[in-house]
Amino acid sequence: MSAAYQLVGLAQHYAWGGRRFIPDLMKLDNHGDSRFAEWWLGAHEEAPSIVMTPLGPQPLNYAIAHDPDAYLGEACRRLHGERLPFLLKVLDVSEPLSIQVHPDAAMAQAGFARESAAGIDLHAPERNYRDPYPKPEMMVALSPFWLLHGFRERAAIEAALEARPELRGLSPVLGGGTMTDFYRYLLLLSQAALYEILSPLILRLQNEETATDSPDDWMARVGDPARPDCGLFAFYLLNLVCLQPGQAIYQPARLPHAYLRGRNVELMANSDNVLRAGLTAKHVDAEALLEVVDCSPVTPRVIAAAGPDARLMRFELPGETWFALDRVGLLAGEEVALTASGPEMILVVAGAVTLSAAVATLQLAQGQSAYLQPGTPYRLWAGQGGTAYRARCP
Repeated sequence: MSAAYQLVGLAQHYAWGGRRFIPDLMKLDNHGDSRFAEWWLGAHEEAPSIVMTPLGPQPLNYAIAHDPDAYLGEACRRLHGERLPFLLKVLDVSEPLSIQVHPDAAMAQAGFARESAAGIDLHAPERNYRDPYPKPEMMVALSPFWLLHGFRERAAIEAALEARPELRGLSPVLGGGTMTDFYRYLLLLSQAALYEILSPLILRLQNEETATDSPDDWMARVGDPARPDCGLFAFYLLNLVCLQPGQAIYQPARLPHAYLRGRNVELMANSDNVLRAGLTAKHVDAEALLEVVDCSPVTPRVIAAAGPDARLMRFELPGETWFALDRVGLLAGEEVALTASGPEMILVVAGAVTLSAAVATLQLAQGQSAYLQPGTPYRLWAGQGGTAYRARCP
């Protein structure tokens, strides 16, 4: 029987996270002043959410494993197997994350098989492929959100190098090969070479006025002149983007990117495959990343929610098979009727909504969420108004 159940997520405490936003959103105690970086909603084995079933609370991955037809449905199982294909998150980014790339499906399968055959433990720090799945992802800004997204045009990179005396010596290297060759050169520089090139630039910028949130400003803010990082080059190689609240962006497999500052809702394929290129204390494997990264120039495409009815707006992602995201915005007294064609999640980010299904009525306040089994007709109603995000299979 189709049904709707309350879903309880799990916080992740990473060093780059903030201290107030997620605890305030989720009504959590943070008297210990911990860093709350992410809030996970999904069935990922490392941090499964808890679903409140009639049999009692269960980890979502456990519930799916014991009744995949009820929790996933035939269509989802046929396309993605016996696991929930997407993972929904809330992020609070107070410091830049690593420059990173995610593999496509073929690369993920090959990399996972290769590292498993080599006997590398799944939880080893040097493990690059922790599962055989790709990890495309999208995000919607909840605040002004700064990120790096894909390579700039070659001419723009050449101009950025020439405009900074400390970087001009790199121009002949770029001119003599492909962008992939140039990126390889930068990622494999010795620490002594990084010090010689980047330390003078960082010191100069830290003692000058720089345009707020310009590449130079980020370099001055993030760079450590005593031990510069190869990831710092990304401020001049990649597109610097600022999304306004409600705007979204999609990061396909192989696209280099990094989150710099802000709060967002993020939806991704249910995978933990991350290849890093600096700005992190975690494992960096330049050669593995270079096998995956696409250095083609990208023009960032900002996505706005669209639809004929303001109560239900969709972020269109043509061709994406792992996930889809909608925003539900209800004024006081408004409602919208929906049907879960596959597994779905509802996350309330402002106000409150009532979720009514045939066998359950859930009162969802800000920060609360629900899981809907495939085939469940339901309606969302807001007495005083509410905003929610709806994660689903396409």
